[in-house]
Amino acid sequence: MLESSTIPGLEQQLKRTVKYTSIVVAVVAVAMVVDLHNAVYKGFFIGTLISLQNSIFLSRRIKKVSAIKHVGKAISYMRRGFYIRLILIIATLWLSSRIPGVSVNAAAVGLFVAPTLSIADFLITLVKEHHLSKGYRISSSSRTSNKKLNSEGGENA
Repeated sequence: MLESSTIPGLEQQLKRTVKYTSIVVAVVAVAMVVDLHNAVYKGFFIGTLISLQNSIFLSRRIKKVSAIKHVGKAISYMRRGFYIRLILIIATLWLSSRIPGVSVNAAAVGLFVAPTLSIADFLITLVKEHHLSKGYRISSSSRTSNKKLNSEGGENA
């Protein structure tokens, strides 16, 4: 099994994705309670839960596959996981289309919540790390960089 020190960014990103997706699930659950007969809330809730579950499954597979030494076995292992997640997505959409009172369109949109939040988190982290590596200060009070002030003969020169 892979230790968290091997891929520390993956663990942190998964934790943040689970946290943010759980917040979305909680908000939609409250909206469902307020408006119980709304098919969109029900579909979005179901799709978001499956999205969250797929993200967790994928993260676990990625951690386990890094310990597999044989490339062919690793590819086969990841392919099995892909088909399991794909079947879960297809089953979710099929059941959403069959259950009255659940919007299949909202379920389809909900399936994209965790991946979208994960990509957004990755991009935000990438931009922050880029600015930190360039020597920029990231704070709420000042958005100017040390390098810019130094090169222009500003207050830090």
